[in-house]
Amino acid sequence: MSEAFIAISKDFEMFGSVEREGEIIFDRVGEFDEISEGRSRYAPKEFLMQRNENVLLLKQQEKKAVFGVMSCDLKGFYLMDKQVLGKDPFYTERRKNTLFANFVCNEPCEGGFCTSFGGPVLEEYDVQALRSGEKYHLLVSEKYDKYFRNYEREDGAFFSKFKLEFGSKMEALQVDGVENRITWNSGLWKEFASRCISCGACNFSCPTCYCFDLYDDGDERKREWDSCILSGFTSSSAGNNRKDLDERLRQRFYHKFVYFKKSKDEYLCTGCNRCVEDCPVGIDIKEVINHNYSGE
Repeated sequence: MSEAFIAISKDFEMFGSVEREGEIIFDRVGEFDEISEGRSRYAPKEFLMQRNENVLLLKQQEKKAVFGVMSCDLKGFYLMDKQVLGKDPFYTERRKNTLFANFVCNEPCEGGFCTSFGGPVLEEYDVQALRSGEKYHLLVSEKYDKYFRNYEREDGAFFSKFKLEFGSKMEALQVDGVENRITWNSGLWKEFASRCISCGACNFSCPTCYCFDLYDDGDERKREWDSCILSGFTSSSAGNNRKDLDERLRQRFYHKFVYFKKSKDEYLCTGCNRCVEDCPVGIDIKEVINHNYSGE
């Protein structure tokens, strides 16, 4: 990968997953060997959606290449594309100027359930890498093929075989049809609400959440990440149409497993498990999928 990394660096600013003080973050990198294959604590969606920005000024975006994105994170970007791309000029400008090189996990991660949503090998990618010993198997999109002309071409057979083997280690959840099983008045929402402290960590760590708040700050109009769990979400001068926490929690899961599925034919989840890992009270999104709604 080093040769391709050097070639790409001539046209792009280079970023990668690197270990800093025991935590994996994304930062500028100068060599491929600096990149870690571990998963970052947070999904790197700030490359596409900044936490806080002035929407009255659209700056020209430099071309960036981001190495070390995990498949579950990149899948999240393709899901966001279905809702945001072409509608949000900031997201769209960054998206078209960013190359993502994703790593496919060699082994299932603890708590992860990416196989439930088509992972860990993706059907959509820029550059997809799977390590086997000291060698990387690569799938490269036509858009970036010019940087890999000296590399052996993959026909996808290795990736297909690997995906089957990976699936035998991480059994997929019964996700299909959850949009029809889930129920509006389920007691699960109140049970979750009895524990939830409305911190919003689940939203902020999620690679598919894209909601934001908009407000004026002096002569700037700012937007910043927002959370459907927070009490002020969807508030207006007429009040909040979701006053109770169980209603806001229901909205979160209905958006992921019902509304998005029915409008975009995809579930708005990648199985990364970050929302579970970051939840201080142990709310598990997998319970929403596995819950026996008919038995309540």
